[in-house]
This record gives sequence, structure tokens and C-alpha cells, in this order.
Amino acid sequence: MVRNWSRPVVAIDMSGSDYWEYFGIKLVERAKVYPGVRLLDVGCGTGSSLFPAAEKVGSLGLAIGIDVCPS
Repeated sequence: MVRNWSRPVVAIDMSGSDYWEYFGIKLVERAKVYPGVRLLDVGCGTGSSLFPAAEKVGSLGLAIGIDVCPS
């Protein structure tokens, strides 16, 4: 199974990594993540929503990401 998820994705380049970064930030806004909360991002990939969430929770919170793909 890991072999299937570890293959490079041939994706539509909707302005590159900025595309995923934009939607990661929007997801965190819609989820109403606030300082101090603890959250788990399952299937975090490269962290397009994990890192914005970690910024929102701040030093009082905790953001953990896990993904089946090693990179």
C-alpha cells in the first residue's frame, strides 16, 4: 500500500505549491482553529494545512500530523 501512495502525483499545476498552501490556510480558517487547541491531521501530506494550523494553535496548543507516505 505504501508503494501506491509514495508515487509522485501528476497533478494539474494550479499555480504550483501555492495552490495547496492557499487551500490549507482556507481549511484552517473554516475549521475555526484557535490558540491552545490540540489537533491531529491524519493524511497531512506535505503539511499544507498542518503548518497553518500549528501557527494558529500557538505555543499553548499542539498540532500533530501523520501520513502513510514517508516523504
